[in-house]
Amino acid sequence: MKKLLAPIIIIIIFQSCISKKVNEVDVFNPIKEFELNTGFSFNRNLIPTNDSTYLETWYITEPNAQFNLIYLSGNGSNIRSAIPFFNALGTQTNLNIFSFNYSGFGLSTGNPTINGIVNDANIALQHFNLIKNNSLPTILLGYSLGGYVALKLSNNPTIDKVILMSTFSSLKELEVFLKKESLPFIIRPFLKITIEEKVYGLTNLEEIKNLEKPLLVIHGGSDNFIPPTMGKKLYDSSPSINKKFVQIDGADHRMVLKDDEKSSQVAVEIIRFVNSNQTVSK
Repeated sequence: MKKLLAPIIIIIIFQSCISKKVNEVDVFNPIKEFELNTGFSFNRNLIPTNDSTYLETWYITEPNAQFNLIYLSGNGSNIRSAIPFFNALGTQTNLNIFSFNYSGFGLSTGNPTINGIVNDANIALQHFNLIKNNSLPTILLGYSLGGYVALKLSNNPTIDKVILMSTFSSLKELEVFLKKESLPFIIRPFLKITIEEKVYGLTNLEEIKNLEKPLLVIHGGSDNFIPPTMGKKLYDSSPSINKKFVQIDGADHRMVLKDDEKSSQVAVEIIRFVNSNQTVSK
């Protein structure tokens, strides 16, 4: 290890610093379409946006559904990535699930931007309200980056409750955490990262202060990408009188995308939350 580190240190010293510029486009990592699971019944549509692009939407329905769930994906995943999580929910309760892919993800056309994914979500929500054809409670769930989008939509009167899962407090705080946790201490002073100002706009600390609706914050206890302290900070910052913070022990950032056991635990917490003091605001 010492033999490996020596030349790296010498290079760093002679170069003075390592520079990296992070632009808005670097925030996104669109994952394209997976093979369709023929055993999964759903309605898929491509709906037009206001800039000549299309959004891919999924509407999964079940008889005797107890509630509607709107799922907002994280970065680097799309609707199909969440199918194991949807299955975990479906084995424990009957529900309707609506989701969509941001521009540039899955079959959605165009390219993602920070403002664009929020605009996508507003268009998708309008579409869902036209097609849902029921008066069931509607729960908005944002996973990771989807939590940012969820908070932007949370005060829409058609949303009854909000769930934030593995969501960051702010990009600035996440930057500090990742530098500290991901880099050897000897390299940190020489690393210079320039982040585009638009990217610093990714913060949930102000929006959460306006959220008075019932709130559930779920975070993996072993999440080493977005630490659970950030989820707890969001929970503490909400003025909601009906809120709960749940830490899933041993779960990492992708707990509902790759771990069936953790997905089932999360599903249990969501169902408890939905059934607690259930109110519907229409």
